[in-house]
Amino acid sequence: MSYTISYLKDEKIIQVNIQGRVNFSLAQQYSMEAINLAREYNCRKFLINHSETILESGIYKIHTDGAALEKFGFTRRDKIAVIISIDDKDSHLSETSDPNVNWSNFKYFNAFDKAVQWLGEDN
Repeated sequence: MSYTISYLKDEKIIQVNIQGRVNFSLAQQYSMEAINLAREYNCRKFLINHSETILESGIYKIHTDGAALEKFGFTRRDKIAVIISIDDKDSHLSETSDPNVNWSNFKYFNAFDKAVQWLGEDN
């Protein structure tokens, strides 16, 4: 498991690319680093790319639900796109969060371009 974090200057987005298996500690580590970099650039948009993540236990084991995002330090003012390699018809692509979590500014995608486009839209 490894990851890279970069600032996409033209889009004003922090991009996190994750490869391999993910556990809670790793997700917390790259999230904190991404948040610190975002604050340097006064940025609130994040693209978390899990397209190369191994999803042995399903999407919820990549720690991108609203509760996990808040634990890692993201706020409701942050806008987060999560890219996962799943079929267009998978219900997770239309979900935004667990109904018990008051978080509405993140969304799952299966394509980089769609995620960047959504992040660029004003809410």
